[in-house]
Amino acid sequence: MPSLHRREIIVALSAVFATLCVLSSVSPAQGSFYSLATVHFDVKYQRGIGDSGAQKVADYLQNDYSYLSEKLKLDLRKKLEVRVYDTVGKYLTGTNQKRPWRGGIFWRGVLHLQPVQALVQRELFEQVLSFELAMALLEQTAGRGCPRWLREAFAVYHCGEMVNLAPPIGARLASFSDLDQDLQTYPNPPQREDVHYILGMTMKFFIEKYGEDKAMSVYKVFDGRTSLEDVFKKVFKQEFRTIERTWANYIASLTEEFKRK
Repeated sequence: MPSLHRREIIVALSAVFATLCVLSSVSPAQGSFYSLATVHFDVKYQRGIGDSGAQKVADYLQNDYSYLSEKLKLDLRKKLEVRVYDTVGKYLTGTNQKRPWRGGIFWRGVLHLQPVQALVQRELFEQVLSFELAMALLEQTAGRGCPRWLREAFAVYHCGEMVNLAPPIGARLASFSDLDQDLQTYPNPPQREDVHYILGMTMKFFIEKYGEDKAMSVYKVFDGRTSLEDVFKKVFKQEFRTIERTWANYIASLTEEFKRK
């Protein structure tokens, strides 16, 4: 019996050792992360990023967050984890993405970023961080009834992407729900860029028509009980269908002007 007991222990230890070996073989492939903590962010970065790269990310996010929280009257519920990869390949693996056209992505509660230097060279550093941080901050409103198109409209407008976009040809939208459909139908460029143009101009429409304060305050009003129609009526002081019709005409005018040139 004692010898049998020893054999069982040996077998158990061997199994544990084998498991540890498997885990250790996976870890290097994923890459280890260093950590830089701030008040609102936990920036985890791989060796190739360096301390200066991580600090650049942390500083920009903190400054942009201060602006966003004041404008939207929203705060992060907890520290936001940020992962900065030192190769595009590791970024694609870590985010389950097939193509690297997105320099960053807020996915499963974590803000993932491609290498800092690559984003800087492509002049996308500020744009990517601003867009994804806005989406991360507005994520909390999704469960309260705020639709994806309205959240992404603000993110596009805020990040400055509009300067690189042109009006799409033949855009005809009758309802805001068409925007959600387009987001699902066109996940990749160049059609995605057309969708982003419409989204950015949608946010511009709200700001020009109703003022920045009202346009920015709409996100705070979603509470999980009030419908989109009632939220718009409460904030913009107009019937939802009137707002929607005016917006559709506004978007159509942009497309028509583009086609006449």
